[in-house]
Amino acid sequence: MKAFGFNQYGDANVFEELQIEPVAELKSKQVRVSIEAIGINPFEAILRAGYMKDSMPLPFPIVPGGDVTGIITEIGDKVDNFSVGDAVVVHKGFGGYAEELIAFTSHIAIRPDNITLAEAAGLPTPGIAAYNILTFFAKARAGETIFIEGASGSVGMVLVQLAKLMELTVLASGSSANEDYVRRLGADQYSAYDKENPGETFKDIADIVVDATLGGRASEVGVKALKPNGRMVSLINVPTEDMQKEKPLADYYQVESVKELKDNDALKFLTDLMMQDELEIKIAKKYKFTLADIIESHKQLDLPRTAGKMVVIVKEN
Repeated sequence: MKAFGFNQYGDANVFEELQIEPVAELKSKQVRVSIEAIGINPFEAILRAGYMKDSMPLPFPIVPGGDVTGIITEIGDKVDNFSVGDAVVVHKGFGGYAEELIAFTSHIAIRPDNITLAEAAGLPTPGIAAYNILTFFAKARAGETIFIEGASGSVGMVLVQLAKLMELTVLASGSSANEDYVRRLGADQYSAYDKENPGETFKDIADIVVDATLGGRASEVGVKALKPNGRMVSLINVPTEDMQKEKPLADYYQVESVKELKDNDALKFLTDLMMQDELEIKIAKKYKFTLADIIESHKQLDLPRTAGKMVVIVKEN
């Protein structure tokens, strides 16, 4: 089957078309999915560039991609909650930039009929990350104030919506170009980092700070906004020890895999919200399933971009 991957770390041009032998036999709790669309995630560009090669070395050749949607074409002999022909949303670590994917049933959910292929492919990683941040890491409670950095990004846009559904007061930051969009999602207050310092604007008022950016000065800004005894959750890196000295009584967490967290619990919650039109996934751009478009999508990941998620359409339904 056709897939796209790479044999070395580097920029977007390291991608090549690969021919991968399909898995011949499923395990008892696995399904085979014919992929219709793929979500492109910033973390995949970080891995490709080699920024995490010491802590998370990749076996080459590697086919990235953890977010897909498609149709089940085969099920294992102990699968009783899904059937051949079901349209599903899948969250898996690797292997998604391909024509088909094998996944355990613990990592899939039924795709609602009322959402597009692009929306379904754009949901898993951002949605699961946002759900786990609020419910597990930050343990958010109704009535609290949350400050979301990178609120127009793929994780940030879900965080804003879920936080409002949980009855939190939402403070958000991003570029001035994305202010109207983030306010429409439900942000109560917005600070544009290209016009002011959000840390000073929201100084000492957030019970929870979520750094949903890919780094930079966001940690320093987030610590300023945090209450002295608040909780801060970071997607990539927690603030340095020197930064934490400003708020030594606060708790600092980095998003990571935890055995207690189940993908299908989060996916079921999120797809139910989408079915009820209570959660939206904004699509920034759609690409074709070609080497040129895979390379272009990763080039865009390295640039400042408009709000939303990039996806690759493999098969139009």
